Amino acid sequence: MKETSLYRLEVAPLLILPLRKSPFFSYASEKPLPIGSLIAISFGKRSLEGVVFACETLPGTKPLWMKSYSKMIIPAFLTPHQLALAQYISEEYFTSLGKVLKHFLPKKTTALTVHLSTEMLPPLPKLSSTDKGILQDCCILKDVSYAYLDMFSLHHFEHWLAHFMKKMTRRKGQVLIVVPEIVLLPALQKIAKTYFPSEKIVSLHSKLTDREYFHAWEHIRSGEAILIFATRQGLFAPFNNLKSIVIFEEQDDGYKQWNMSPRYDARKVAKELAICSSSKLLFVSGMPGVDSRFSAKAEEQSYQMMNTMQVLPPLFGTMHIINLRLERFRKNYSPLSQELITALTESYMHKTQSLLYIHRQGMNAFSVCEHCKNIFRCPKSAHILSLQNDGIFRCTGCAYKTDAFPSCPHCGHLTFRHVGFGTERIEREVRKLFPGARIFRADAKTLRTMKDIEKFYEESSQGNIDILIGTQMVLKSHHLPKLALIGMIDADSLLSFADFRSDEKLFQILTRFQEEGQRKTVPLKVCVQTFHPESTFFQRVQSFDSTAFLEKIMTEREDLFYPPYSRLFAITCSEKTEQAVSKKMQKIYEDIVLLFSETKQKHRISISEKVKYLTTKKLFETSMIIRIASQDTLPDDVRSYLQKIDMTTTIDVDPLSFL
Repeated sequence: MKETSLYRLEVAPLLILPLRKSPFFSYASEKPLPIGSLIAISFGKRSLEGVVFACETLPGTKPLWMKSYSKMIIPAFLTPHQLALAQYISEEYFTSLGKVLKHFLPKKTTALTVHLSTEMLPPLPKLSSTDKGILQDCCILKDVSYAYLDMFSLHHFEHWLAHFMKKMTRRKGQVLIVVPEIVLLPALQKIAKTYFPSEKIVSLHSKLTDREYFHAWEHIRSGEAILIFATRQGLFAPFNNLKSIVIFEEQDDGYKQWNMSPRYDARKVAKELAICSSSKLLFVSGMPGVDSRFSAKAEEQSYQMMNTMQVLPPLFGTMHIINLRLERFRKNYSPLSQELITALTESYMHKTQSLLYIHRQGMNAFSVCEHCKNIFRCPKSAHILSLQNDGIFRCTGCAYKTDAFPSCPHCGHLTFRHVGFGTERIEREVRKLFPGARIFRADAKTLRTMKDIEKFYEESSQGNIDILIGTQMVLKSHHLPKLALIGMIDADSLLSFADFRSDEKLFQILTRFQEEGQRKTVPLKVCVQTFHPESTFFQRVQSFDSTAFLEKIMTEREDLFYPPYSRLFAITCSEKTEQAVSKKMQKIYEDIVLLFSETKQKHRISISEKVKYLTTKKLFETSMIIRIASQDTLPDDVRSYLQKIDMTTTIDVDPLSFL
């Protein structure tokens, strides 16, 4: 065979492959191709797309088994930093590299036309001496270092953020600001558009059309966009000169991808991105989570505190705790207590704003079959199904919905008992009491599109909403100028869940209420409704300040070997019969116990006693949890074993709970 000058390409096909196999396949090329190029390849009898990870000279002749790539689609479409980040996510979160790469590639379409801004921009506002000092400390942070900033300890966070963005974008540096919920984007983008040309600002989130997304992607890749506002998917963008990453509301669970692979934690991926791009990483929050406090102590060399965390006094001094058992004794079966109704009336009469927080959307918290007493759950995601105004049950975690006359999947019974309250039920009650009030319900159903979110932001910031009813997304919005009342409808809905983080989550919500009160010029009244005011949680918030409360939680977590003192790995199996899935899980459990016994590493392994039946998939499912010390890594033998498990088994690294 005639010897020719050829190049060997290592290509990752955009295909889900078993983890035990190499994600790379070799192809020949007559000319060198840039790393990160998107190419067309022949894979068996199929034509696929793939990404070039390596290109080297092929010595000698081309082997008979080696195919040539079909054609070039887009040269250097992904950056070396993106390729490194994709490999990290694939290895860390047990996901096929081909599937991970699909999250890095937008749908190819034509970009939008950019209109240059001609408006005169105002000068940056002046900062207080304290805020100036914190800004200077953030700017001189070493690259590849992490920092935590308490946003509520700043005199004016919006002004501080404008100065920070201006300093970080000098010399065409890019700043990525990541938020857990899309509802937070309009307020942050408004700050940026006040002091920066609009063509320098882009956003990346799931509400964009394919064309809008591709336009933003190309704008970032070319370096023309210097301010990028995004949800967690913005971490996968092709940055040209990334200088700083800001994780806003870092304690939020929205940063964890829990319902599809790769099941990554955006906060940990952001740390890896900071390493790959040699950029600064700033975590911003009003109340740090237990994980942040632990990291600040355990990683003192690389984790810096930009300002002193606020120590808030015991919460009972600023809140009205309402005993709902007394309301039921007085024959008041409404979700609103008489004290809260009186407070709402006073706020409405004084033309101020009220916020009613409820943890669940829909008409109720959950529904129970009256015959077999099982909770009505989604057959796809196992989340609680929520009854809507139209009589249909919808899943709070996916797009699943029932028909008009659903039956219990366990016994076939048609009647359910509805327990607790949801946003739609509260809205109906409030409209009866205040028919002339301007009421808005903010949940996933009313804020489906970006236009809905922007309209909500405009209406609330202009004071056009008298009573706002919503789930946790409304707590993260800081645009209620006349807020005078916050009412938490059902505090027990959080504490009643079998989740070791439930007390921390409720404390963060109540603390957010307290911080809102400190920032307001008008007095802010906070009412918290509960059936159990005598519970341990409420006794603690009555006597402990914020630091003492969180320290108590950390002590309990350490004693129980819970995160952040341990890392969790959830393994979920599914089979067609209950016996098959139990047998399969027992085999995995015994194998992993044996592998850990060969090491001296501290660990705990627990297997679920329950087997769930997924109606739509017609499969039985069960799971197990592995816990290792937070400073340890998974033993190589265990990692290798998990990579060889069949593709019907799901591995979730750092799951949100044991459930």
